[in-house]
Amino acid sequence: MSHVKETLSGVFAPTVTPFVGDSLTIDFQWIEEHQRLIGSKGATGAVPSGTNGEGPSMSLEERKKLIGKALEARGGLKMIPGTGCAALPDAIELTRFALEEGADSVLVLPPFYFKNPKLEGLVNFFRTLCDKAVPPGKGIILYNIPQISAVPISFELLDALLESHPECTWGVKDSSGDPESLKKYVSRYPRLRIFAGSDRLASLAYRIGAAGTISAMANIVPDWLQELREQVQRGDEQAAEATQARIDDMRELLSIYPMRAATKYIIHLLAGLPLVKVRPPEVELTEEQMAAIKKRVEEITGGY
Repeated sequence: MSHVKETLSGVFAPTVTPFVGDSLTIDFQWIEEHQRLIGSKGATGAVPSGTNGEGPSMSLEERKKLIGKALEARGGLKMIPGTGCAALPDAIELTRFALEEGADSVLVLPPFYFKNPKLEGLVNFFRTLCDKAVPPGKGIILYNIPQISAVPISFELLDALLESHPECTWGVKDSSGDPESLKKYVSRYPRLRIFAGSDRLASLAYRIGAAGTISAMANIVPDWLQELREQVQRGDEQAAEATQARIDDMRELLSIYPMRAATKYIIHLLAGLPLVKVRPPEVELTEEQMAAIKKRVEEITGGY
């Protein structure tokens, strides 16, 4: 196993992208401050330009600039940028860029425009990506989020890649939200780095030996997730149950309200960073929604 691959474990934040102004440009200073904050609160790493980062809503050049700036401001964070694109040439260009700039690995969506692709086509996509974009000693993490991409990361796909490109195939982020799916990935692929993408499955992930979590709450309360991880590791089930419940309470706000906008607003409330925008087709919170979120966050945290 690659030494870099072995280090990829713990609490990763799929970081949001701070859009500002009428032109919805990116506030790179905000990114630096946010990464410093999550690092100081126990995050192991960051995943910029993914789903929570609205990666597919940005141009290729914007994503390269975002990833480059995030890597420059990494501090002690492990970095796994999202480089999945619908077009293979774009995925190759973005993946090569991220790894050449020093990313530890990359998180790659399957090609998500054409639905129900044949296994052969998916295998060819990832094999070509590995051949053309991934240098020796580096590898990719495949992104299973079928409710968004409509293209699952199947065992057949993983088996084919492990047969032809074992050194390039490092792991899976499972954002299906299905505990049985997570358990199957972990049990079937003990040599891969399996990450849970659901905050609600964090305790389960740590308990069954997953590499860690890449989940929305790490943008906001990575210390809670790190605390949960440590509680599970030392076998303190009662404390872990209570911490998971607290995480679930906060995470529910991201289910009730527009997720990316709510995440950015809660970061603003708890960390004092400037309130930033989402990019269409995402929508902003209403004044009424912000008031409701603020009230609930105060209840969950006991005042912040």
